[in-house]
Amino acid sequence: MKPFVGLVLLCLWVACLPARGQSVVEPLVQFRSDSIPAMAFSVTGSGRHFNRFYPIDVDNVKLRIGDTLQVKVTPIKSNRNLIISIRNCYGNCTIDERATSGSKTTAYSVLSANVDTLKELTLKVPITPTVAFTDNTGNKLSLDNAGLKFIFVYISNPNMALAEYDLELSIIRKSERNNEYPLPAKVKRPTMATARYHAVLIGVNDYSDARIKLNRPRSDIARLDSVLRQKYEFTSIINLPNATKKMVKDTLTALSYRLLSDDNLLIFFAGHSVSTDENTGFWALQDTQQEDLDSYLSNAALVSILNEMRTQHLLLVVDACFGATVVSYQVMTNQKLQTWEEKYTQKSRKAMSCSSLEEVPDNSVFLDYFIKRLAMNGEEYLPSEELFDSLKNEVHNRTQIRQKPTYGHIKGSTPGAGDFMFKRKLRLAVKSE
Repeated sequence: MKPFVGLVLLCLWVACLPARGQSVVEPLVQFRSDSIPAMAFSVTGSGRHFNRFYPIDVDNVKLRIGDTLQVKVTPIKSNRNLIISIRNCYGNCTIDERATSGSKTTAYSVLSANVDTLKELTLKVPITPTVAFTDNTGNKLSLDNAGLKFIFVYISNPNMALAEYDLELSIIRKSERNNEYPLPAKVKRPTMATARYHAVLIGVNDYSDARIKLNRPRSDIARLDSVLRQKYEFTSIINLPNATKKMVKDTLTALSYRLLSDDNLLIFFAGHSVSTDENTGFWALQDTQQEDLDSYLSNAALVSILNEMRTQHLLLVVDACFGATVVSYQVMTNQKLQTWEEKYTQKSRKAMSCSSLEEVPDNSVFLDYFIKRLAMNGEEYLPSEELFDSLKNEVHNRTQIRQKPTYGHIKGSTPGAGDFMFKRKLRLAVKSE
């Protein structure tokens, strides 16, 4: 009889488990008979929002990639037409209790919906590895949810009367056994402590086509190699003097397989380049023939390789004519202040060019200042944005053709809100006995 009872209990236990593929809903918090004033959806001249907000601490609720945040708003009486907005915050998301905006820092708006249009009055927000949105200037950006700190749930009331509602926040989770792939117990966030740095330095001046003549690129990458090895933490530095098109493509393709999320890659190119009427750029490598466009390495072919990179940060520096053809749009530096950690946590795909869309002389003033700023830096970390800011004006002022250095996202890549960080070597002073 005992084995039979045990079998019955086992069957009952199994029946209580979620069916394969079935979601597990975990309640977070419930607000009963909450209210919001009439016309509470706009921003006044003082910058104060009159809509209601509900902050969710991602770490505290153990929200994971693959989970789904569920927001249910049930209007009371006849008040309907309420609007739910979801804003993600990735930086210093300190909540200011005195302000109704929800936080002291920018939270990116990623989702918005009218309650009446939602099935069962419920908005479901899947936590995907990345989230795409459009910023205030119309630029399309992508953020890595590994750096997500807070989610703000906003309720807006465009009605002419006060609205009352019930709000339920919950998380839809899936257990590992019901998933096609195991979910991490906690989102693994890249950290500055585990970061590795790599560089590929390409300099070409001895071209097989005698009509292409340069003198400085090989010696330029040797100078850059020296300051990177002496002052900065680079796990590997690959020098490609007088590299062919195949050498460059093979090297970068191999790195796309080898480098992972803890890696950061700097690519520097000095040499000849050309541009078409459509502002499409092409690098001239050692085996390039001047009149054969197929023998050049196009920006499109280069970016297709870079898009396979899994690195946390990628910085492409181009010291060549028409270098800005690889920049999608310029970044307004210092637009948003971030700590080193905040800059590192978000991915980035940035490009820096010695010029805009013009030819530049062989004697590179840009590289002189680039190396000078790296050598002078005394901080533990030097973001590429700060490096660019420190040299752009001097390069422009000290060149006869008034070069216009550019800095922005790599054209054709998914942009990110982070920045490449040059990590300085910290030499410990040894006391004499």
